[in-house]
Amino acid sequence: MELRKEINAVFLYLKSIDVKIDKDDYIYQVESHPETPSLLAFSDAFNFFGIPNGAFNVGFEELEVLPETFLTILDLGEGHLILSYIEKKEDHFMYTDNEGIKKDISSSEICVLWTGAVLVAEGNDQIIKSSNTFYNKVLPGLVFFAGLTVMYFIGGWYLMGFSGIAMLGLFFSFEAIKTELGFESGFSNQFCDGSEKSSCSQIINSEKGKIAGFKLSDLSVFLFGTQLFLLIIFNRALLNDYYFLIFISLLACIPFTLYSFYFQMKVEKKWCPICLSIIGVIYAEIVYLSFNSREILNNYTLDIKTISLFAGVLTVFVGGYFLIKRALLSYSSLKKDADFDSRYIRHYPYFKKILTSKDPVLLKADPILIGNPDAPVSITFITSPLCSYCKEAHEFLQRIYTHYKDQVNIKIRFNMTGVVTAEVEEMLIQLLNIFHTKGEQKFIEALHDWYSHREADKWLQKYSITLVNRTSLLNKLVSVSYENLQNNFFFTPHYFINNYEFPVRLNKKYIELFMPDLVEDQWDIGEKNIPAEEFETQYGQMVDQN
Repeated sequence: MELRKEINAVFLYLKSIDVKIDKDDYIYQVESHPETPSLLAFSDAFNFFGIPNGAFNVGFEELEVLPETFLTILDLGEGHLILSYIEKKEDHFMYTDNEGIKKDISSSEICVLWTGAVLVAEGNDQIIKSSNTFYNKVLPGLVFFAGLTVMYFIGGWYLMGFSGIAMLGLFFSFEAIKTELGFESGFSNQFCDGSEKSSCSQIINSEKGKIAGFKLSDLSVFLFGTQLFLLIIFNRALLNDYYFLIFISLLACIPFTLYSFYFQMKVEKKWCPICLSIIGVIYAEIVYLSFNSREILNNYTLDIKTISLFAGVLTVFVGGYFLIKRALLSYSSLKKDADFDSRYIRHYPYFKKILTSKDPVLLKADPILIGNPDAPVSITFITSPLCSYCKEAHEFLQRIYTHYKDQVNIKIRFNMTGVVTAEVEEMLIQLLNIFHTKGEQKFIEALHDWYSHREADKWLQKYSITLVNRTSLLNKLVSVSYENLQNNFFFTPHYFINNYEFPVRLNKKYIELFMPDLVEDQWDIGEKNIPAEEFETQYGQMVDQN
């Protein structure tokens, strides 16, 4: 199976069951799985993200027992298997072909391709889809046309047309904001993240895509919101001044739109339909105003009072917007915390019972150890330099290290399987050398520098030196990675507390929350990690034999 093309089937399926996860990180987790591209890899990756799922073998005659949508492996002939998204219709099916494109297929045609391997997941039953057509469609439409009517009486057909375009731009801006905050939206679910080449969330949430320190979603709200808000302040006599100021602000937006277009095409190499729609509205307004540019330029009468009014409205609107957005960010964070707190009691004995419900895991290969080696609490952290979630995990562990340096030791184990490049491998070797030669503080600084940009060439230019013990360092890294793989710890980030595997579905915030209790508890950590020389030698012999 061609993972990069057929991954679209997975996200069409997740969309159908109202589950949203980061596409790039899901791809990374699947690629890191030793069984890729088998159905097991996709299933285990679902488990990593906390999505309950199951893989089954279902005969075609039992198709009616399956849900309306599911994933399956189809055989196109000559051993060419594809992972396909299936959507059951009344008398036919929708499926994704080997390019990830949805197509119609009849029952007789899909029967020929059927292999029986099916993957189904549990949807998000907390999302309630309203069936009230009035509030979903009719009411917004009435508000839209009421606004256009008011604009007609203020400035006639021309102002009404311009206001309609501005309201459309504000709608797209709000959709961008909702995507940034992680709120569900039927519109964004329909048009975003639906193919290999599109991802609204990736573009909108990218720190690299900021323009003058602001995200495109923020700038578009400023632009379109101010356009509509000014119409409440400016009267009919100031309309030409209004058009002139808006036209100048739109022209000033052109460099930002070009940068956004370049960023999507060349940097992220993915498109954001919402962002492209916002850019399209900006150019539509420029074209619209250009048709009346002669009258606007000949009749505007700007003075200091009008400019001050414009600046004042912009300041008030921007200030109000950031206050509202900050409140929404707090609400979103509190909601996520509440979701976890509703599942897990903030009670240490209960937390420990969940943590120790399985047998401890004793890993022998020497990790990178920072903190106090004799501390009562040991946190093992399996990570990968290419894992996007590991940056947040690194910052989280750094907080624990800063506050509990003498009471905890943190064991860092790198995974080198999957898609690690030669440059990243060299970075890990140099990083391990920094730990051994310059100490844990310089190691932490170098690791923090890596996660700040994750560009191997840039990092190596700063830290790389000629090594005489390169083979030995590489052997240590490979030994750790190989042991991780042998124990099926190929997903990252992965945590252990005192050798007990931390449950994937339990929020890592509880580690930080219960650190005082963990320190005071009397733990029987068990067998200490033994030196890795024997393990490394054994692995080296195994490689030579292969």
